[in-house]
Amino acid sequence: MLRQRVLSALVFAPLVLGSFFLGGGYFIAFVLLLSAVAAVEFRRVVRSATEIPPVFVPVCMAVSVSGWADDTGRFLVTLLGGALVLLFVCLLRKSAPSAVYALAGEMYVGGLLGALSLLRSGDEGRVWSLFVLLVTWATDTGAYFGGLAFGKRKLAPAISPSKSWEGAVSGVVAAALVSLGLPRFLDVPWPIAFITGVSLGVLAETGDLVESLLKRFGQVKDSGRAIPGHGGILDRFDSLLFTGAGALVIHAIYSLFR
Repeated sequence: MLRQRVLSALVFAPLVLGSFFLGGGYFIAFVLLLSAVAAVEFRRVVRSATEIPPVFVPVCMAVSVSGWADDTGRFLVTLLGGALVLLFVCLLRKSAPSAVYALAGEMYVGGLLGALSLLRSGDEGRVWSLFVLLVTWATDTGAYFGGLAFGKRKLAPAISPSKSWEGAVSGVVAAALVSLGLPRFLDVPWPIAFITGVSLGVLAETGDLVESLLKRFGQVKDSGRAIPGHGGILDRFDSLLFTGAGALVIHAIYSLFR
């Protein structure tokens, strides 16, 4: 399993880093692919509870890239428009529960990826988005190996039995260490960078737990099989959904007081 994870990382990491670095059409294509597969996986996971209409997938794709070119208004309008489309289709099918799950999925997949798109297309977006990516990876890696080496006390046994407090702390420490390199590329004081890193580390852990809770709800082991050794797209990018949105908020607040 570890060998598969390493090989997958060697293949996918350059593609992800390249799309974040180049931006433009490369990043849009990456987010569209990510949102499409993630939306399909979300429908699959909740299928045991309800059947979300197929229009859910293109709606999530549209929302995920609607904020490109730093257009917050367009993002919010597309988010609302997608919600209305999903509500109309679900009510037409006389399936109120499907509407609830569809709206939640639109926010989870399309909305959070849309926030990441806003971050990438905004001021200093390349550095901020790459920073988020590296912090997220550092958190996941630190938590994984920290849990293997020191894990004793369970973090949330009812949600994810394999996660430990020691692993979670290791992940946040790794995120904080990576964040100390941010002042070299941006005019950000190191205390702000440190706080940002810790905050994103906590959000990364939260995103991981939320996806674990979703899989437990759907009674599936993995969200999919898109990435060997990791499972599905949601399994691999669950933390990035939360850290991207968190960094967008932090960046906006910091910009106001700078």
